[in-house]
Amino acid sequence: MQTRKRSMIKIFALVAAVFAALYYFGIANPITNHLRYGLDLKGGVSATYQAIPSPGAPVNSEAMARVMSIMSYRIDALGVSEPIIQQIGGNRLSISLAGVKNPDQALKYLGETAVLQIKSPKGKVLLTGADLSNAQAEISQGQYVIALTFNAKGTSIFRRATTKYLHQKMPIYLDGKLLEAPTVDSVIPNGQAQLSGNFSTLKQAQNMALLLQSGALPVTLKVLASNTVSATLGRAAVRASTMAAAIAIILIICVLVLWYRLSGMVADLALIIYLLLVVGILWSIHASITIPGLAGLILSVGMAVDANVIIFARVREEMMNGKTAAASVRQGFRHAIRAILDSHVTAFVSSLILFFLGTGDVKGFALTLMIGTAVSLFTAVTITGVVIRWVADVGWARTRSLFVG
Repeated sequence: MQTRKRSMIKIFALVAAVFAALYYFGIANPITNHLRYGLDLKGGVSATYQAIPSPGAPVNSEAMARVMSIMSYRIDALGVSEPIIQQIGGNRLSISLAGVKNPDQALKYLGETAVLQIKSPKGKVLLTGADLSNAQAEISQGQYVIALTFNAKGTSIFRRATTKYLHQKMPIYLDGKLLEAPTVDSVIPNGQAQLSGNFSTLKQAQNMALLLQSGALPVTLKVLASNTVSATLGRAAVRASTMAAAIAIILIICVLVLWYRLSGMVADLALIIYLLLVVGILWSIHASITIPGLAGLILSVGMAVDANVIIFARVREEMMNGKTAAASVRQGFRHAIRAILDSHVTAFVSSLILFFLGTGDVKGFALTLMIGTAVSLFTAVTITGVVIRWVADVGWARTRSLFVG
């Protein structure tokens, strides 16, 4: 009698906890608002760049590491949250920016080499962007300009240059193009200068300042391929994917209850816990949710359901052989877990191989399938296996047709 009471309390406590979690993460503070979405769901742009070598600028591991660092700085300046920057092979770079409003402008901005050179009247390079310590856009005399501040070395060189070329022109070049050729009116000892560049907007001046601040790319980058997804298409994909997943889960819940009766309700409870755990894990590791990733998630839902079906089928067989409900649950679960373990281990290993050998969307599919498979095995053992024992202890499993159909 005491065991029956404790098991009943456990069942109702678990059901209450699940519904409380559903309310909080589904209505009060939807966890879907905190997930990270990929390009196909949020919209944005992805591009593949190839580094082009030139005399004195070879493409090597050091150059590519510098490119990655500069790209990260420039993307942070764009305000893009959690971009994906990956090196492909020895000379290519893949960049994915979700939520970018002006993809073409973003690609152009990222690919700018931004080589700043200040030359002597005879064309000798005196200073470069490497001599800068800061570059800041501002408004001066009604014009948009960039205030340049040189580091200690650059300040010393600039002071000597303005002394030597007083009342002469010192042209300023960016990426080999002449921006302006101001005349040196006085010696500048503080290492500060202004770059006008005929900027039409403050934003344009700010972007150029950020490029100079990030430093010049050590090699030239060429866009090999780019893909732009509009936010409208992304929202449509989210709606369609959400609708498909909701319909599939509702149908699964109904079929389980109709076919397996009380055990089907236990399976539905385990399925809800499974979904909460999977989504929570994806959120905690900051995984990007993509359409292939959703496909992997839905496929793993099928595996979770399959694990429950195997357990219930084994329990039904034991009850048909005349065993008591408690004995049938113990024996049925013991026989079922072997088949469940085999199927889940093979699926997990396959998804693990896909994750490490695949790229792009394949990785997203493999990640959600891998997580879903692991959580499916966990819920089959700890939720379904335990709760059906509680149901048997309470005494609700005496009638086979009511318990497992």
